[in-house]
Amino acid sequence: MPFWTYLLHCRGGVFYTGHTDDLERRIAEHKSGLVHGFTQHLQPVELVWTQEFATRDDAFKAERKIKGWSRGKKLALIRGDWEKISRLAKGKSGPSTSSGRAGRGADGITIGRHELQALLMECVTAHPNEACGLLLGHDQRIKRVRPARNVHPTPRTHFEVDPQVLVDAHRAARRGGPGVLGHYHSHPTGRAEPSATDREQAAGDGSVWAIVAGGDVAFWRDGEDGFAALSYSLADR
Repeated sequence: MPFWTYLLHCRGGVFYTGHTDDLERRIAEHKSGLVHGFTQHLQPVELVWTQEFATRDDAFKAERKIKGWSRGKKLALIRGDWEKISRLAKGKSGPSTSSGRAGRGADGITIGRHELQALLMECVTAHPNEACGLLLGHDQRIKRVRPARNVHPTPRTHFEVDPQVLVDAHRAARRGGPGVLGHYHSHPTGRAEPSATDREQAAGDGSVWAIVAGGDVAFWRDGEDGFAALSYSLADR
């Protein structure tokens, strides 16, 4: 079952953040004044931003994070201005969804706009720790981003995908679901390129690595000869 974090614009320019497992019903309740409390007295309200998550806990964590943001950061979120969000949060540029990196490798990949936004949001909410998760799909098309718990003992500087998430993903693939193309992680204080630690951990198995940091999202192929940058394109679906 999917869950959503959402942002409402209320009378007087006030913002309200919430989460739900039924977005259409919940927004209708807000608009009709059936939700007692904050929004009931600030009609009319309009939905201005939403993001889907795999679990209620992920949606709730995003809600709590956004509730603590300034008005400027919330406006940047609505616009999809990830650079400004990160700059306001950390005094530096943040990840941007607007451009693809030209790859030095011969191949490239495609990722949906929604999936890329989900990846970026996960990295923002995980700060100052490194976010991590799986990239699922077929061939060169990333169809789903699967967040995972970072189980490394020092998550601010390293990452380790929860092994159970990886096991579950491979089981689902054997039942006909999307395959595991690779994984993503963030560099909260680094660059969007493989670090020395990343290179030590690389398996050379041809998997895709997505790295988010410093105003950029970069995709890399972990090949036998080391990492090669991948170009990527965005798909609406």
